[in-house]
Amino acid sequence: MTAAILATILFSLSAVSGKRLSHYISGVEANFWRFLLSAFLLGIYAHSFGAGLGGGALVVFFISGIVGFGVGDYGLFRAYPILGSRLTMVMTQCLAAPIAAMFEWLWLENGLSFGQVLAATAILVGVALALAPSETTQVNKKHWKAGIMWGLMSASGQGIGAVLSRKAVSMVEAGATVDGLSQAYQRILGGLTVMAVLLVFRKMKIRNNGPIQTEVALTPATVKLVAALVVANALCGPTLGVGAYQWALTGLPAGIVLSVVALSPLVIIPLAMKFEGERPTVRSLIGSVIAVGGVIVMTNQVSQ
Repeated sequence: MTAAILATILFSLSAVSGKRLSHYISGVEANFWRFLLSAFLLGIYAHSFGAGLGGGALVVFFISGIVGFGVGDYGLFRAYPILGSRLTMVMTQCLAAPIAAMFEWLWLENGLSFGQVLAATAILVGVALALAPSETTQVNKKHWKAGIMWGLMSASGQGIGAVLSRKAVSMVEAGATVDGLSQAYQRILGGLTVMAVLLVFRKMKIRNNGPIQTEVALTPATVKLVAALVVANALCGPTLGVGAYQWALTGLPAGIVLSVVALSPLVIIPLAMKFEGERPTVRSLIGSVIAVGGVIVMTNQVSQ
């Protein structure tokens, strides 16, 4: 249980640091540098103590990383500056569960139980309540629809990426073992490849058309801050966060671990209030609780 709680806290810290990072550099640059650092650290472990690139399911893990890390995390960093870390986490963490269930139903033909359908409905209602703009909300109303689009992109990437990852686990060669951190390493290589390609296109665009006007000019002081945020985000998210998550799965049933991690949107509330100055409305908090409750019910339905 300690590992599951630690993973929840680390994922929440990753969201807060990611939101601050999104104000200084683009989502492509932020993800490229944090994936590069995480791939380096995970690679040291995987090639020294884990499965490295072995196991026979590298291609599917890699594709899972393209979808989950590449598409999902790009949407995450685009949603951060618009919706804030808390509402972005509500969308990503909560909507990923019903999206994954729907994708499994369509692709693997795994039927949805009545309980799962009710839980998915509760998630949708909760997310709608949490995200609906009001007079006191601090969400940028001008770009609110774009924030919702990016959040949906993030949730879809996370949900579908998770299903692909589970499919990869089932394809591991007989007698081979691909531990959790080695899985994360093989997946993050897919995300890093996506960001490397996008970064090249971004640099070519800047070279041909000049600097992007919305970019913030980095001073020596902010360069140090950005570097610190990249390290913090890489460690709290895809490195230590994933490590704690996989550690939890080795000692607890998946339903319990997923239920605890699903509390991230609630754990992040005091962090968002302190570091982002957010003052969530009562309706938004109620919606968040309903959505998280739906995720907990759905994960327990799946684990039964």
